[in-house]
Amino acid sequence: MYTPEEIDYEISDTSIVPEYARGPFARALSYLPEDVVDFVIENCVFISLDKSDNGVQIGINDFRLKNKRDIIFLSEMLWFKNKKAIAFVVAHEVAHAYKKHEMKDLIKDTDIALNQKREKDADKQATIWLRPHFTGSLKRYMYKDWQLRIDNNQ
Repeated sequence: MYTPEEIDYEISDTSIVPEYARGPFARALSYLPEDVVDFVIENCVFISLDKSDNGVQIGINDFRLKNKRDIIFLSEMLWFKNKKAIAFVVAHEVAHAYKKHEMKDLIKDTDIALNQKREKDADKQATIWLRPHFTGSLKRYMYKDWQLRIDNNQ
């Protein structure tokens, strides 16, 4: 098993995460099985901007993206939640990458049934990975059907 410190060291050059979030982020990843952490180190770039950041530009040839397959964006607000919530959100997003859930069209991926299936699949995988580390339910962090419904009045 990786320690949070080892994970932080391994991903520090390939991710953009605020200094105050690095500890909680690495701890969340440390709950995942070792082979999943290996996958993350080899394939994923994480981006979570600080509230003081207005934006960031990353070129397609940026060193962080070389040989990486997935970019995972995490909300700056995530780092102010409890460790169970942080762990679930990180595990859920890693599960999407691990299971190769890809959107057909990043802007207008409208296959609601497929999206619901992917969200539930990522929830299930995150729960399997985290169950040994947390007591009680993870249900409050899971996908809700209403999150993907399209409002026809817009």
